[in-house]
Parts: sequence; C-alpha cells; structure tokens
Amino acid sequence: MKYNILTLAAAMLLLSACSSTEEQVKPEPPPVKKETEIKHVEPVRVFTYTERYYVKGASIGDPTDVDDPLQAIRVIQLKPGTGEVLVVSSFDKQDATSLETWFGIELPSFAPGTYDLAKAKKIAFYRFYLGDEKKRIDGQSCEGTLKVESNADGELIGSIEATVIGTTRSFDEGNKPVRVTFTGSFRIQEVELENTLMKSR
Repeated sequence: MKYNILTLAAAMLLLSACSSTEEQVKPEPPPVKKETEIKHVEPVRVFTYTERYYVKGASIGDPTDVDDPLQAIRVIQLKPGTGEVLVVSSFDKQDATSLETWFGIELPSFAPGTYDLAKAKKIAFYRFYLGDEKKRIDGQSCEGTLKVESNADGELIGSIEATVIGTTRSFDEGNKPVRVTFTGSFRIQEVELENTLMKSR
C-alpha cells in the first residue's frame, strides 16, 4: 500500500515536471500590409507671358510725352494716376521675322475676377516687326476678357483672351486696319512705378 502511494506520487511528480517544460507558442498575427498613399503632384504650370510689370497708382501716358529720350525705350509710358496698369511684353517669331509686342491695360483695380476689356480705362498695344518688313501695329481699341485668378504676394496671375483693333504702319505702303489676337496665361510681378522709369541722369 505504501509502495503504491509512493509510485502514484512519483508518477504525478513526473507528469507535473513534463507539463511544466512544455513550450506554449503563440502564433504571430499575419503582418498588416501598409497601403502606400499615392500623393497627387500638381504639374508645374507654364505661363505664356512672364515679362514686364504690374503697377498700382499709375495710368498709361501719352507715348510722345517723354521728358527723357531714354524713357522712350519703354514703349508704353506710365505716369502717376489713380488706377492700376498691367503691361505684358513678348518676343516671338513669325516665320523668319522677329516680333516684339507690348500690351498695356489700365483698370481701376485688378482684383480677382473677369473683366470686359472693351470697358478698360485705357489700353496700349504695339507690335514691332524686326525683320525686313519694317512695320509696326498700333492698337486703338480692344475686345475680349481678362481673368485675374490671383493678386497676392507681389504678383498678378491670370489669363487673357483679346482681339486688338489697330492699324499697320509701314514705310513701304499705306496704313491698313488690322485685328490682332492676343491670348494666353500670365504671371507678372508687381513693381513700384518709379522702377519702370528710365532716366539718363
């Protein structure tokens, strides 16, 4: 009887020892797949016109009213005024002929919005043919729209869809009426009026 009790105790001790050495392995959860966030990258906008200036407290002046001959280089003359003026210039090619174009628009304000160019306070348009043709176009009036998208941080951003009605002037033949299309987007820096004036002294 005593032997049986000892045998039973030994068996229980052995069973307890065996069970205590059993490793409990917990399965790892499957790795969570991280979804890669696709960031939308806006394409860099290319503007048709980026040359010349946007000026507050100014107006378009008479091109013949120039005190300093050097100032005539500016083509579109600005003077102090109560409005605002956008001047855009471009240099292009038409076949073998180089073109230089200046387009000035005077409005009371260039706040964001859409403007009827026929109602502009004043416009000035000149296109010079720099090849053998020796002619230029002087604009007298304008139709179309000007859209200002943004006027902040010292720059004016927008687009223009315009038809300029003017006259072709040439040394070789008489003046002729002409219509010129001027379209595209623009990003023009704001400058002080004083910085648009050229002085030889």
